[in-house]
Amino acid sequence: MLKLQGAVCIDAPVEKVWAVLSKLEAIQLWVPSIRSSHCPGQSRGVGALRVCELKQATIRETIVAWAEGRSFTYRGEGAPMMKAATNTWSLEAHGEQTLVTSSAEVVLKGGVFGLALEPLVRLMAARLGAQSMASLKYLVENGHPYAGAERLAPAAVAC
Repeated sequence: MLKLQGAVCIDAPVEKVWAVLSKLEAIQLWVPSIRSSHCPGQSRGVGALRVCELKQATIRETIVAWAEGRSFTYRGEGAPMMKAATNTWSLEAHGEQTLVTSSAEVVLKGGVFGLALEPLVRLMAARLGAQSMASLKYLVENGHPYAGAERLAPAAVAC
């Protein structure tokens, strides 16, 4: 099982960050690989379902834990190469800044072959995660998604 961690310090209070992060159907505004997303039923709280359309896959994320204003956890299905995945997003106030943390656990498909791919998947996930965190920071701090042609530089991971 892969355990993946990511973090970013955002120059905004927790309430402002939560307003963006908890808008489940708007994840494509800050995760570059997601083309579109929607919630076919409820869009908040335990039981909410987010459907994310990628170029070559559809991922279904079911919210399994929700602490309003602080954190949520989802279980993902349908991601390429992934047998099972969970991810927890949490917020921690640091004065007028917010530390956003993502903690994921992933089981790859393919048995022994999947285990052999873990180091490569870890590197890819770290790069994509850092880009998503930088995009989230930009969105919260600027009020609109990043639209530049170049990738954002990795953001600070501590406040």
